[in-house]
Amino acid sequence: MKQKIVCLLAAAACFLMTACEKTPDKSLVTQKNIDRLEEAAKEKPEDGSTLKDIIETTTDTYSFNYESDDKKIKITADNVQVTLPTKDTIPMYHVKCGGISQEVTDKVYDYFFPDGAYSTTGTDVTKEALDKEIMSLKQYIATVKDDTQMSEEEREETIQQNEDLIQKCEEDKKTAPDESTLKTVPKDSTYVDQEWQTLGGTEMVKGLTVSSEDSKRSLNVVSADDDSSMTSFLRYSVTGGYNYSGQQGDPARSCSDEEKQQIGISEEDARKYVDDFVQKTGMDWKIHDTLCIRGFTVKENEDTYGDSGDMIYPEHDTAYKFILAHSVDGIQSAVTSSAYVPDECDDTYITWLYEQISVVVEPDGIVDLEWEYPIEVEDSLSDNVGIISFDQAKDIFEQMMPLTTKGDLEEWSDDENSQVSITADVSDIRLGLMRVRSSGTEKSGLLTPVWIFYGDYTQSVHFLPGKGDGQEDYDNTQEQPWILLAVNAVDGSVIDVTAGY
Repeated sequence: MKQKIVCLLAAAACFLMTACEKTPDKSLVTQKNIDRLEEAAKEKPEDGSTLKDIIETTTDTYSFNYESDDKKIKITADNVQVTLPTKDTIPMYHVKCGGISQEVTDKVYDYFFPDGAYSTTGTDVTKEALDKEIMSLKQYIATVKDDTQMSEEEREETIQQNEDLIQKCEEDKKTAPDESTLKTVPKDSTYVDQEWQTLGGTEMVKGLTVSSEDSKRSLNVVSADDDSSMTSFLRYSVTGGYNYSGQQGDPARSCSDEEKQQIGISEEDARKYVDDFVQKTGMDWKIHDTLCIRGFTVKENEDTYGDSGDMIYPEHDTAYKFILAHSVDGIQSAVTSSAYVPDECDDTYITWLYEQISVVVEPDGIVDLEWEYPIEVEDSLSDNVGIISFDQAKDIFEQMMPLTTKGDLEEWSDDENSQVSITADVSDIRLGLMRVRSSGTEKSGLLTPVWIFYGDYTQSVHFLPGKGDGQEDYDNTQEQPWILLAVNAVDGSVIDVTAGY
């Protein structure tokens, strides 16, 4: 159990500040790309390249079918709807990874806690509690020393991590109270200074942590400065029922009427809860997609998840998960579930994933809301950028999608042990806005017009006879929404969603 805690802490720290290598040449190329886009935004659009012109020439639907010679790659699009903004022009902006204003937090607080919320003062980490933790850590170290399934390196690293925790507990004991001093007190929505531990050390940010008097509903907000290695987030959750952490859903469009009925609320009525929240808080958010999702409950014991059966799932989906997109001047921004970062790492890179907004609704209302990596518009480069046509964008898709998929196939393949195939099924095509980074060392960039091809992306692994150590064949489907390919509508380049440019 302690190893899991250590790993989770390390993962959380990496999530706040993941490091990835950027060679000088690549940084230079990235900056040149940004400069080129900025120059294009300042030019007068060529005849036929304004959004109004593009709307007149774009087909309503798109179909495409591709299969590689070896049958390992299939890419399909069956009369997929092409969605365009209902405007005459499309803009380009300077943006940054923004904070969450006190005003926004006030509105969210008032919406979920109209009668006020509570916070805690003091601590329940007593000397006795720390002694128990130290004893538990020592016992865990003893089991690690006898663990033959760990490599020597893993064993030494795990032992050192837990010994560091023991040392921290010993230091904390010097100032810990003999008895709990924890108290619950009323708390308004005003930010307070919070101390966070990151890989770079201790950081102070503005934030808010409150809950209902019975502690069943909570709101956590962090608003980080521009120079912080941390990223702002807002999370609201309801405990005591189903847990939706880390759970993937299925697109509601593929769920049957019977499956939706078992949730206990219609998709239309669930959507009303989201619309009400967005309207009353004044958020510039639009619903992008809806998933049917199944929550779980956790059995009360100290065993690990998995084989012990701690995670208990019902036989049907229990909620709708709404994926929302930031709308800028009436045009929807790109959304993706991807949390990947470039593979090669050093300490110069700062993680800046794409903005992610989700709301989970059960029959009684909103039970979970998450908003991470918010974008903030700094200024407008142009309110009328010239863009490529959909015909040009689809040609790029049809040329590049097989190539990018082939690259994934080569990365996944293990010809000695298994056969891998990939299926990409386009489900939605939109012309919108997408953030392009200035570099990997800054949380700033451009919000530029992009043709976005969304869809299902599944990697299927079939183990050869006698291979795979008894593992069964499996499919790995990326969580929705997933961007299959993003074509920069200004210059026709393909945006690397992982790198962000």
